[in-house]
Amino acid sequence: KKQVNVLCASMLTPGDTEAIRDWIEAFGLRPVMLPDIGYSLDGHMVDAETTPLTLGGTPRSEIASMGESAATLVIGRSLHKAADLLKQRTGVPEHRFDHLLGLDACDAFTMALAEISGQPVPAKIDRQRAQLQDAMVDTHFMTGFLRVGIAADPDLLLGLGVFLAGVGAEIVSAVAPARAEVLAGMPSHAVQIGDLEDLERGALAGRAQLLISNSHAAQAAERLQIPLLRAGFPQYDWVGGYARTWVGYRGARAALFDIANLFLGNHHDTPAYRSIYRTDAGLDSQERTPAGAGLVRH
Repeated sequence: KKQVNVLCASMLTPGDTEAIRDWIEAFGLRPVMLPDIGYSLDGHMVDAETTPLTLGGTPRSEIASMGESAATLVIGRSLHKAADLLKQRTGVPEHRFDHLLGLDACDAFTMALAEISGQPVPAKIDRQRAQLQDAMVDTHFMTGFLRVGIAADPDLLLGLGVFLAGVGAEIVSAVAPARAEVLAGMPSHAVQIGDLEDLERGALAGRAQLLISNSHAAQAAERLQIPLLRAGFPQYDWVGGYARTWVGYRGARAALFDIANLFLGNHHDTPAYRSIYRTDAGLDSQERTPAGAGLVRH
């Protein structure tokens, strides 16, 4: 009665997997996560010199018990066919979520856990929600009307797009590598099926102020002279990128802070206008104009 199945889409990082586990366990439930990549790339030392497989994972015995769980949580629309099959074979009730990025998505997941467990929302979850709300207020001057270009797999693209649109950003370029039903919900004028070259062209045309994609987009961001927030796979030029947590109230809060800081670090104020007719009276010595400057010859 305390066991829940969690079908995890490929957009989730090892950090996301650990955060989702903690989220579920806070309600007194025990998750069976498929796949469970929480131990991947986290530096565990082993006696063997090398290992061909990642550590951790979900044992076959636990997979066999998924039909006895109290509920199934499906994270990512790309897993709907798998969820349909599991429901058909086991009859276990399910809750489906396109993503877990942002306030609305986190609230829906939290309420589902409260319903499944019959427990009130823990105080620490309430606090994390309040912290996210505070961060939304603190960063809205930076995220409001921010022009963003995003390239990612469909599930992640939708999650990032909905999250950013929810804090006032404008998606000026959205690129996915393949068609998917979930892209119909993307909050942008259009989604282009293409590659990072298409992202760069769209970002240039839309005067993007921020790119979000994997490490391969670094060169495009450099040419456009705008910052890149690394998301998705691969991340080979950013230490700890695989361990980053995007999901949950804390993940959204951290993402907002990162976006705001990237914007501030690349923001250039318009230089103050100084009339050529202005006299040098009252200016500091460093601002004094040379004799004769500002005179107009006819």
